[in-house]
Amino acid sequence: MKIGKRSLKKQPGRRVDELHRSPTRFELFRAWIERIPKVRLYIGLTVLTWLSLTALIGIGPRPLIERVISQGIIDPRDRTRLESLDLLQQSDPWMALVGVGIVVAAEMWIAWYFLERFGERILKTNSAIRLVLAASLTVLFTALARLFIELDFNPYLTPLAGLSIIGTMLLGPRLMFLMVVITSVNVGILSGNNFLLTAALLLGSGFAIYTTVRVDSRQRLLKAGLVIAVVMGVVTFAVGLIGGGDPQDALWLGLLGLGNGLLSLMLAMVLLPFLEDAFNILTPMKLLELSDPRHPLLDKLLRNAPGTFSHSMQVGLLAEKAAERVGADALLAQVGAYYHDIGKMEHPAYFVENQIAQINPHAALSPTLSAKVVKRHVKDGLEIGTAWGLPQEILDIIAQHHGSTRIEYFYRKALEDASDEKAVRESDFRYSSGLPRSKEAGIMMLADSIEATVKSLPKPTPKRIDDVVADTVRRKLQDGQFDECQLTMHDIHEAGEAIREALIGFLGPRITYPEDQGDARNGKAAS
Repeated sequence: MKIGKRSLKKQPGRRVDELHRSPTRFELFRAWIERIPKVRLYIGLTVLTWLSLTALIGIGPRPLIERVISQGIIDPRDRTRLESLDLLQQSDPWMALVGVGIVVAAEMWIAWYFLERFGERILKTNSAIRLVLAASLTVLFTALARLFIELDFNPYLTPLAGLSIIGTMLLGPRLMFLMVVITSVNVGILSGNNFLLTAALLLGSGFAIYTTVRVDSRQRLLKAGLVIAVVMGVVTFAVGLIGGGDPQDALWLGLLGLGNGLLSLMLAMVLLPFLEDAFNILTPMKLLELSDPRHPLLDKLLRNAPGTFSHSMQVGLLAEKAAERVGADALLAQVGAYYHDIGKMEHPAYFVENQIAQINPHAALSPTLSAKVVKRHVKDGLEIGTAWGLPQEILDIIAQHHGSTRIEYFYRKALEDASDEKAVRESDFRYSSGLPRSKEAGIMMLADSIEATVKSLPKPTPKRIDDVVADTVRRKLQDGQFDECQLTMHDIHEAGEAIREALIGFLGPRITYPEDQGDARNGKAAS
């Protein structure tokens, strides 16, 4: 399957100290999956999914009419007439199993063709983890349908909309729709070739995908789940009428559909946080949790590097405004900015924003060594972020927020100190962790550079801020920092304009308060 360029990944380390923690079992599990060669993983996952679904659907099937009688749709007194027509004869279980195996194999082929065709758009990060999650959810909900049937629950209670809710939040709507189609067909076969059930589940679950794709908080998820429950009730009521039932029977099916939707919502609310943590999939709800300044990692940043914390909060606000302007994920850009400099916690005194009433340690270092120390905060940030289980999208922003930018101050100082400028290697003064690849990472780079430059101005007037923004955009473009980014030229200039407007608003004019003469005299006397 074609997957985009491999993101910079870090494996959970064993280092444990104030800034690092030991990896959890989930993190070790994810690291193990990512170490498996891709071809072997895909083949193994396909075979395992095919065997699991074939066994769940095909082993021990019950005849269609038996199911219809057990569900109360056909009067049991008609059993004699049905037996006379040989409609209750059990088919050969091995032949049924072979048929199910062929159908599931066709589903697997369609799924892999779909992923081969659209995989780059759907599986942007953590492709192996996401495929394992997709296969696990498909098998899990098929097993749940089988359990409902074995317990003689009405199959219209099968909470397939829960799969839509969970899958849309974790995997996106495109892949989820494919999974819903496959699972709806399988549940219909499992329920005695009941394709009215398939139609009801497919329509209700499809609507759940449409509704959930806009959800960005737990509260909105609850509201969306209630709407889904109502729609499931209406769809199953309609299916009951199509199936030839009278209005009373159709109404009963509608109530079962409503119960299906409520059960799906409860299942999603319970499983979603667990699966978010287990597979480390970034969702809007997880972004909101990470955006909380009281998050333990941000609290450590505040205590260990307060200047960097303040800088990160400011950059987060600028990145959010710029992302909103160009249609990028504003919350991801903001949260990525909050964590982009966590690596500075390792050596906070070497960064100017933390040098409050302290001697600059760079005074005792050569420019080359100083640049090496400054560059290291990206590597340290990746290690800390990985140790704390930050999602890959945040780790990518940490890795790419400087691109291959040259550390200009120390580079120029090295040129001044060198007897021969040719002896100064420019590569020693450039970051090397990769250019920004997403819109959010590109916006973060721009906001970070502009904020740091404006903060160094003695008097940041609107005109000076205009000049800084224009100069930063020009230099980044000339240096090729956006060459691998999804931002267009229009986006870059619009993002710069949004950052400029936000900075002018933040750094607006302040009134100079008159000094009280009595306080002034007292101050002179005290001195």
